[in-house]
Amino acid sequence: MIEHFSTRSLTGTDKLSYWRSLMARTYSGLSTQPLSPHFEATVSRWQMGGITMTRPRATPVSVERRLMESGHAGGPRLKLHVFRSGQGRVVHRRREMDVRAGDMVLCASEEVYRFDLRNDHELIVAEFDRAVLADMPGWVDDAVATCIPREAPSTRLLHDFLLSLWRECEASPQGLPDDGYDGVFCSLLLASLRPGGARVQPSRHGLLERARAIVAARLADHTLSPATIAAEMGVSLRRLQAAAAGQGVTLGGYINERRLALAAQKLTLEPQRSITQIAFDCGFSDSSYFSRRFQERFGETPRRYRAMH
Repeated sequence: MIEHFSTRSLTGTDKLSYWRSLMARTYSGLSTQPLSPHFEATVSRWQMGGITMTRPRATPVSVERRLMESGHAGGPRLKLHVFRSGQGRVVHRRREMDVRAGDMVLCASEEVYRFDLRNDHELIVAEFDRAVLADMPGWVDDAVATCIPREAPSTRLLHDFLLSLWRECEASPQGLPDDGYDGVFCSLLLASLRPGGARVQPSRHGLLERARAIVAARLADHTLSPATIAAEMGVSLRRLQAAAAGQGVTLGGYINERRLALAAQKLTLEPQRSITQIAFDCGFSDSSYFSRRFQERFGETPRRYRAMH
């Protein structure tokens, strides 16, 4: 069952005091320092077998894990950070990494690390004993303190799996049954960390490919637009639009096409979810607008498309 915590009902310095206490109880040795005058944060938390899952959302902060006893009765632990939105810099094992929405970073829980998150952000964090990865290959430790880029298919698969777990758990009042989901998580994580697989360098084949990677990572974000993509990439909107035009597409059209294709898939594979829920899952903030665009694209209303497929 998911627990929810928030600073919204608190005022003044109580917000930060509450949040620091909550994070210290959840993750031993963790401290938080706001990077903006107006601090706000929420987090959801639940246990999946031997894996502690959290989903924090916050205004800009610096988060640091200080050197101290772990306070955990088990063995050494690992902590996977999946960046849903926002960007920043991670310092761990004397390495500095710039991270973006869709990237992942694996940390050793008992060691010192720091996350400087420069804007509003959302993460999914999974902490677990190393023993959860049965017969853990020696190369897993090589992946600690490295950025696992969003361009890798295995990274996107793990990202999508974690989002699906959260959605299903939130829809189940008693939480998800123990049906081996932690085993699936471990298999997908190992695929993401495997040498020569996910830990490749981000593609350098042009602006448009980088923009497509951002779209893939943030498709469910209704604020996603050519302007927000350009801002995240650090380029002008005009330059990005010119890159898309050179390939005979518009970025807005590409975003819409990807959302509609995902919606068509979900309509057939997720019959338990309403059409409005699927529209929101795919980044549409208006279900009526979604229905019109869907009918324009597929020639059928979402309801009829679901019935026919």
